[in-house]
Amino acid sequence: MQWQCNFCVTKTRQILVQLSLGLILSVLFGLGFGFFVMLLWNSLLTDIWDWKVITYWQGAGLVILTRLLFGSQGYHKEKNQSPSTCRTHFSQQRAESDVRDGDKYYERWWEEEGEDSLEKYTKKMREEESSSFK
Repeated sequence: MQWQCNFCVTKTRQILVQLSLGLILSVLFGLGFGFFVMLLWNSLLTDIWDWKVITYWQGAGLVILTRLLFGSQGYHKEKNQSPSTCRTHFSQQRAESDVRDGDKYYERWWEEEGEDSLEKYTKKMREEESSSFK
């Protein structure tokens, strides 16, 4: 029991460290990207169209505004599945399990009937192809 509690504590600590590092890195990335937007704006748009120079916070605001206007990049469709996609997923799983059940009989079928059936089918297809070209 003691081992399980230690495992939970270390797992919780690991999750908290990862969350805090992720938050810090995302804030630093956002600040750096705001600075990059400010530099691009001030070096390009002020020269080309004679627009005003923007500050760092205006550049960061532009980053946030574009994020809000154009949507989140972290949206994953599989996390928000509709019931119809779940039904499709389960029907595919059921079909795959049916194939797996058939696999156990495949080798025996191939030994008993497979080669003869394949030869007959191949002969029939060749005859159809040769008659269609005439």
